Amino acid sequence: MEHLDAELLSLMALGETPGTESDAEHLAGCTECAETLRGFQLVRDIATLEPAGIKLEQPGPRTWAGIHQALGLSPALAADPLTQTGASTQAPAETATTTGHRKPGHGPDGAPIPLRPRAQDQRTRPRLWMAAAAAGVVLGTAAGWTAAGVLEHPGTPSPGPTQSGPAPRVLAQAPLTALPAHTGSGEAQVEQLPDGTRQLTIRLSVDRAAGYRQVWVGTSDLTGMVSLGVLANDTGTFTIPAGIDLAQYPVVDVSNQAYNGNPAHSDDSVARGQFTPKT
Repeated sequence: MEHLDAELLSLMALGETPGTESDAEHLAGCTECAETLRGFQLVRDIATLEPAGIKLEQPGPRTWAGIHQALGLSPALAADPLTQTGASTQAPAETATTTGHRKPGHGPDGAPIPLRPRAQDQRTRPRLWMAAAAAGVVLGTAAGWTAAGVLEHPGTPSPGPTQSGPAPRVLAQAPLTALPAHTGSGEAQVEQLPDGTRQLTIRLSVDRAAGYRQVWVGTSDLTGMVSLGVLANDTGTFTIPAGIDLAQYPVVDVSNQAYNGNPAHSDDSVARGQFTPKT
């Protein structure tokens, strides 16, 4: 089986392309590509976090020992830098001497240091951006930093109609019912915008679980699940890929996902409902 290109999956995760109908059919039947897409979505969600309000915990000495061993560092660096006492917080004298009279924005030879990337650097392909973001996530996990509410940000926004344009058309609705071990209720609504884009709006008030909440559409028997994004608040809006036929994916599901880096469905659904088409 020929899998979807990683760059295409990264663009789909970024919302820059919904993919074709054949792409959606492939994702529905290919676990590997579906998990790769969910992984990119998870990287996107983490990489676009607002740092304010995130509480970080200091990793223990074992974390530094693992990093030290993995990188093959010198024995002189074996001590955990976070637990050392009496360490100087000032730069070495030589550095202070050479930089003390340097103008802001200038390097050692007095040449200006660009504060913004050049335009051509900003046009880096999305695949490289996703790879860099993924590397940052992996390194952050290796360093042992855990963030409380790490994915607490709204779902991917979808384009909306202009004030002067036609109103969106409601395609389907579904009441959301809490599953056992959870309490609360909500509703889901699918609208089609004037440009043909379909967006799913979730309004859900349930007990707060330990993980983060992921929104899915699935087949009637739940053997096929497609992730749409993270529901950070009680309300979120998500773009439905163009190739997803809601007649084949009539179930909307909100799951409780653990912060373990695994993008697959956790089998712990918070709430679920079935779409009723609107005529």
